[in-house]
This record gives sequence, structure tokens and C-alpha cells, in this order.
Amino acid sequence: MPPSVTTGPLRAVRPLRLLVRTLTIVATLLPVWWLVARRLLWAALRASPARLSPLDERAAQRLREACERLGVIFVKLGQLLGVRADFLPPPYVVQLARLQDSVTPVPFRVVKPALEREFGMPLHLAFEAFEETPLATASIGQVHRARYAGREVVVKFLRPDTRELLALDLRVLRFWARLGRRIDPRRQWDLIDDILDAIEAGFFEEADFAAEREHAERLREQLAGIPGVYVPYTVPARCTPNVLTLEFCSGVRIANVEQIRAWGLDGDALLNRLVELYARMMLLDGYYHADPHPGNFLVQPDGTLVLLDFGLVRELSEPTRRTLYTAARAALSGDIGRVVECLYASGMLPPDAPRAEAERFVVSFARLSVAFNQDTRGRVTALEDLLRGYPNLKFVIPPDLLYAFRLVQMLEGVASNFRPGWNVVADGGQGLAAAFTAFLLDGPPDGSASPFDRFVDTLRLGFGTAARTLVDRLGILVRVLAR
Repeated sequence: MPPSVTTGPLRAVRPLRLLVRTLTIVATLLPVWWLVARRLLWAALRASPARLSPLDERAAQRLREACERLGVIFVKLGQLLGVRADFLPPPYVVQLARLQDSVTPVPFRVVKPALEREFGMPLHLAFEAFEETPLATASIGQVHRARYAGREVVVKFLRPDTRELLALDLRVLRFWARLGRRIDPRRQWDLIDDILDAIEAGFFEEADFAAEREHAERLREQLAGIPGVYVPYTVPARCTPNVLTLEFCSGVRIANVEQIRAWGLDGDALLNRLVELYARMMLLDGYYHADPHPGNFLVQPDGTLVLLDFGLVRELSEPTRRTLYTAARAALSGDIGRVVECLYASGMLPPDAPRAEAERFVVSFARLSVAFNQDTRGRVTALEDLLRGYPNLKFVIPPDLLYAFRLVQMLEGVASNFRPGWNVVADGGQGLAAAFTAFLLDGPPDGSASPFDRFVDTLRLGFGTAARTLVDRLGILVRVLAR
């Protein structure tokens, strides 16, 4: 369990620090609000793009600078917004994208003594060479290039005072949430509390660099056999709970579409590989990298996809994967009853959902004529119309699958740099189908599939149409529920 941020010396000075931090946040964001308000006013007056564009540029820059000054929570928010090229105007996407790996760095005069305390030796003895200028900076970590034992490495460490600043900001936001609840006691304040709890838990998970090293090593071993995917090795002798040293890998961020195309690489093939990779990690191994933002992927000139940043990893339990396997085989063979049983077993349908209605829904879902239609909006609308016809079926996302559904939106945010409007269902279908086929042919995680079952699956998937149709429909269902 991560240490609670509500304990410690902050409690004794809470009122004064709350007030000072609140005033700091308001004062830092006020210039941004003013610029946005001016922009909205001119837009309402139907001003020309020549007048609006400079306001957008200035507001976007001020927003990025404000997030940097305010620290970890606000940087995280900016990172989330910065991957949605299909949601924000281009100037905001460009500026907020810089928060992925180019936050204002901690000066080297602070970095050097901090690392020497971690290693218990002078920095020049810990490394043969160490570059003072950081390679990348982010919300909680900073990365420097170095050389160790004749090998090029990167050194990632926790930015000083990050834990203390997070604790204070969480107190400020929780204080204002409590005040807002007293003024207007609606449910959204509970939602804000849930979000803050998730941020707190996620921070302490990402800030545990010893656990991140274990994640990196496990994923490196797990993904070693997948062509075109690479995970850098770690250097255990230069790793601590607050420092992670890994192999240096060259390449460009996946959002650098211009360079990737200049290399002659096929963007669609790269995105399909990304989709297949994530589907394989979840379905075949049940252990997956759960933070797919653009700063966490490098692309090399030969098209190799390099995974970075392993602070956030999730697992899909064996029972869940076994249920998904059983449901997929049952759907392909037309066993409606078994499919319905799997919906209940997975938690997607609550126990009190009427079974007869669930069976009718599955039959209607199987007959839904949406496969291979490139109009994704029409396919999604068709499923939404179908769901409205079954008001007593309240589909829910089980906790075990919550991050898996969240990944759909994050991957679409990454892909939107190549093609605005790209989505997993219409454009990543080839990758999904490849992973799905491997999942069925590999058998359930407990290895209980009989040789006969695998032979039948091989014949069925050899023709391909049934599997691709099922993947298409399941992809639409995931997209709808992920909303």
C-alpha cells in the first residue's frame, strides 16, 4: 500500500498552506482564463481567424507554462489533454504534447547531490560519463543520458519534493471538493474524490522505481519473441527505489509523424502492430503496459517499436482471460447459452439481469449486420440502437477490465497524430484480428484446451471470416461501453 498523503507534518500547517497554495493556483491560471475568455468573446463576434489564431497560440503556451509551474497533478492533466488531437485545437495539442517529456528541468546542481545520496558515491564514480542536460523531463521523473560499463544508458530519477507537492495539491483539491459539496451536494463531487484517489494511488505506483524495474524486466522477457517490438534492458547495479537506469535506445517519438513518413514507414502498419501488441499482452499474457501515451513509444528507422516507461502496469486475471476465451469459442460455434453464461461470469451483466432478455440480445447482436462496414459511426449507432431495445440490460465494465477499456481511448489518442478520427474498430481491425486468432489458437491460460478443440479452431480461423466478424462486433461493443 502506498503511504497516505494525509499524514505527516503538513497537517500542522494545513490552513495557511492551503490558502497559499490555493492563491498560487488561482493566480497562475488567471492569465490563461483571461486569454480564453477573450478568444471566446472574439469568436462570438465572428472575428477572423487572423485575430483568433494569435489568441489561441498565447493561451496554449500560457496553459502549458501554468501546468509546469503548478506541478505533478496539473502536468498529468495537461498530458491527458495533449494526446487528444481530435478534441483540442492544434495550438493546444502542440503545447501540451511538450509536457510528455519536456517539462522545465530540475537544475543539475540539485540533481547531482540527489543522485550521489542515492548511490552512496560521487557521481563520477557511479558513471563513466553523465550528461548534465536532461534528455527528457516529465511530471514526476527526469531522464539523463550517461555511460556505464562502456554502454550507453539513461538514468531516470524522481524529481525532488514531488511527493510533498502532490500531498499539498491533493489536500487543496479535496478541501475545495468538500466546500463545493456543501454548496451544491451533487454526485459529481463524489466523482472528483474518486479521481483524486486514483491520481494518488497511480502516483505512488509510478514513483516506485524498484517496481518499475521489475515490470520492465518481465515485459522484456514476455515480448522478446514479437517481431518489431523492443523493451530496453535494465542496469540493476544502478537502480534504487528512486532511480532507474536502463539501456539507451535511439528513435523518434511515435507522434513525430513527419519523420516516420520520411523514413518510408507505413503508418497504418505501425498502428496495427501497436493494437496487436496491446491485445496480445492482455489476452495471451494477462500482463500489460497500461500507459500508452505518445511519450512512451519510440519508433526506429527500421520500424521497430520501442516501449518506454513501465511505471503503470496492469494484469488481466486468469479467470477473466479464461472466461473471454470460452465466450469467444462459444460465439464462433453459435452456443448462445454459453455466451450468456460468460457475460454473467465476467461481471459485464449483473446477476439480477433477466436471462431471457440477455439471450435475445446475444442473438440480435450476432445478427447485427455491421461487419466490414467502414462507416464506424454507423456501426456504433447500430449497436447503440440495439442496446436501447433492451433497457433492462445494464452492462457494466468489471474492475478487472477497467484499464483495458481505458486503453481504447488512449490508443486512439496516439493514433490521431497519424490520422484524426482513427479508431480501434475500423482502423485497427487487422491488429485485433491477429491477436484474437493467436489467443484462440494458443488456448486458455490454464492450458486446458484439447487437441481436438485446437484443430477445430485452426480450421475455423483458417477461413477467417467468422473470427474477423466477431472481432469487429466485439470491438464495437468495447468502444460503446468505453464511453
